[in-house]
Amino acid sequence: MNLTPLSERHRGGRLRALPMTSMIDVVFLLLIFFLVTSSFAPEEGRIDSTLQAEGSGASASDLQPQVVHVERLGAAVVFRVGQRTTTSVQELTAILRQLPREAGVAVRVAGEVPVAAAARAMQAAYDAGFEKRSYVPASD
Repeated sequence: MNLTPLSERHRGGRLRALPMTSMIDVVFLLLIFFLVTSSFAPEEGRIDSTLQAEGSGASASDLQPQVVHVERLGAAVVFRVGQRTTTSVQELTAILRQLPREAGVAVRVAGEVPVAAAARAMQAAYDAGFEKRSYVPASD
């Protein structure tokens, strides 16, 4: 039975001791990295709801955004807001300027409409002064 210490048996270059100082440095650097990059946002269950209870003075326009439907009619792209229909981005901007802006605007785009038409509708909402804008693909 060989009773020589482990460090003497492997001194010939086969097994060497790992430098613990550099490993500790790496562990601390990883710990600092994960602490810095993690987010400390409140849990979703603790965030206050922005919707008000019914009967507390909230009107329907406070909760529902304006909806711009972007559809394809033959070869042309049509923008529809309520009963008003137009093919011009300038007319769409003029229509949107007449509407209340607090609730925002939702641009609902049908599946066959080109992306450029959806972008033009979003730009028209921006030009009309809407701060809250959202893109909603149409569900088929």
